[in-house]
Amino acid sequence: MNYEENLTCIIRGQDWLMDLLRATRELHLPDWYVAAGAIRNTVWNVLHGYPSELHQNDVDVVYFDSHDLAGRKAEEYERRLRKAFPQRKWEVVNQAGAHLMECTRHLGRPAAASSGEAIAYWTETPTCVGVRLEINDSLTVCAPHGLEDLMTMKVRPSPKPYQDWDSYQQRMSEKRWDLIWPHLVIGSST
Repeated sequence: MNYEENLTCIIRGQDWLMDLLRATRELHLPDWYVAAGAIRNTVWNVLHGYPSELHQNDVDVVYFDSHDLAGRKAEEYERRLRKAFPQRKWEVVNQAGAHLMECTRHLGRPAAASSGEAIAYWTETPTCVGVRLEINDSLTVCAPHGLEDLMTMKVRPSPKPYQDWDSYQQRMSEKRWDLIWPHLVIGSST
């Protein structure tokens, strides 16, 4: 089964998501992706037969700019995206400085060399997925741990050395995704 082909077919079938990808592309961010929940929840909604816009909390945009570790430009990018789509909650984060953020510093996470490397550190495998719309309208998929878990609705912690077991357990307890998407299989190991 070609999971990347299935994923791109799902993404292309969502006009609202393609519009968000086009708006993000217009920012000309370096090494960017729309990632995490916007992609994960869209796939799970489609696979469950739900409207794809259901259960969309925010739109995570990640990029990699080693010349702005503090992420000062991120606020401007976020403002521009909010202006284009005010009904969406946007979160734009420069992954070059993600290891310096309060929420990751205590983990001793190393500096990443790209957005893809930073995405690999996210808590669970189906969240570690990003999609970029290229200038020629092709889609580039970033999935450092593969797409199988996302496309087969399995939730597992990211593998070692990326794994943060305590964060995974806390997120599974808080998110209760299995109540929203009953076909998910929530796992306890990779």
